Amino acid sequence: MNISNSQLSRRAFLGGGTVLAAFGALALAGCATPAAPGTGAGATAAGATKAKTINFYGNSLGEEALKSAWQGILDGFSKQEGVKVAPVIYPYDQAATQLALTGRSGNLMGVGQSGGWQVLTPMNVLADLTDLAKGLGIPQGVLDSYTMDGKLLVLPLTAAGIGIITNGEIAKSVGITSGMTVEQFATALEKIKKQDSSLIPYAAVTKNPDLKDAVPWMWGFGSDVVTDDLKCTLGDAESVKAVTWYKSLQDAGLTQTNVARSDARILFASGRAALYDDAPLASTFVKTNGAAQNIIDNIGAISRPTAGGKDSYNRAWGSGVFATAGEGELTSRDFILYAATNVEAATALYENSAVAPAAKSVADKIPALAADKFQGAFRTEVSEHARGAAWDRVAVTAQIDAAIGAGVATILAGQVEAQAGLNALKKEVQGLLDANA
Repeated sequence: MNISNSQLSRRAFLGGGTVLAAFGALALAGCATPAAPGTGAGATAAGATKAKTINFYGNSLGEEALKSAWQGILDGFSKQEGVKVAPVIYPYDQAATQLALTGRSGNLMGVGQSGGWQVLTPMNVLADLTDLAKGLGIPQGVLDSYTMDGKLLVLPLTAAGIGIITNGEIAKSVGITSGMTVEQFATALEKIKKQDSSLIPYAAVTKNPDLKDAVPWMWGFGSDVVTDDLKCTLGDAESVKAVTWYKSLQDAGLTQTNVARSDARILFASGRAALYDDAPLASTFVKTNGAAQNIIDNIGAISRPTAGGKDSYNRAWGSGVFATAGEGELTSRDFILYAATNVEAATALYENSAVAPAAKSVADKIPALAADKFQGAFRTEVSEHARGAAWDRVAVTAQIDAAIGAGVATILAGQVEAQAGLNALKKEVQGLLDANA
């Protein structure tokens, strides 16, 4: 897995997340024929059909890191089913634009990677994939982030989270482990600081655009942040306590000001930080950032500490695929099931991305993954605690993340008190949610 940082960027991964840009043109459609009753993967949409050709919308076939793995999935399915899968390739940062324009034109037909999927939900063009997820062992918190009105609109192919990465040697020396309270965690960070004052105990994100990292800490204190019915709760007692605690780490020198995710990766790999937050690609990033062998060998992951016995959560990270309803839906569902459950295809994606498949039933059949100590720990301690944010289902996901990050940044900078800052942030976030609705 000798892959560069640029090759393993979020957009090169599987095309997950939300992007909004100026509209451009894109429209391709396949030829469909009616399916015999009872065939297909169990589609329920009226008018669902088989197709001789379906389109595959996404960016990964245009990205060097995953092109060969994804081409293998398209070729394998085409050979097995005797149908054509026609690629429709666009850059990651144009995903929402292209999907929105094609959806509005009425020509969207086939399957697509999940980048920008939220722009399609008001159009009512996506198939319900709930039945395809049954028995796969995908974390429910991840499925929830792709579910609207009881319908699963995206089937995750990868399901992980942004969790706490540890330098195993240092963590062990001060007793850092899963299941800690936030008080125990802070005490352990203080021990690290006493052992080596030049070391940053926890290179937490303290700078936008990544300060959305404060959200899972708020969850761990008991705040919803945004409820399932899209009501913002920022400014409640739990979120205020969480952000106040997060700032106290910075004030005590246990975290450092002005740290972005990219900075944290370098600090950790160079041995200047004991912990930081990242996706499962962390095991690759330590290598590409030139980490010493003892750091590479001992990289680990722990569940996020919580307050008052609350559940531990991490922000869900990963992506999947959707299918358009109606024309060609049965073939599209067959393709999605193949991509999600074919062990050979999943192995190829794992070998090219260093990320485990979402389906536990499939991931458990990949020998290289079973032998990967870090990925095993990450799956147990981070991925199984993954939870999508309620606003991940709306088209303004990125704007809300940016707003939360900017609001928390002003509090960390001491420009405003936690209560006042979160009260103002609540109004901003609720305004975005209401405008989107």
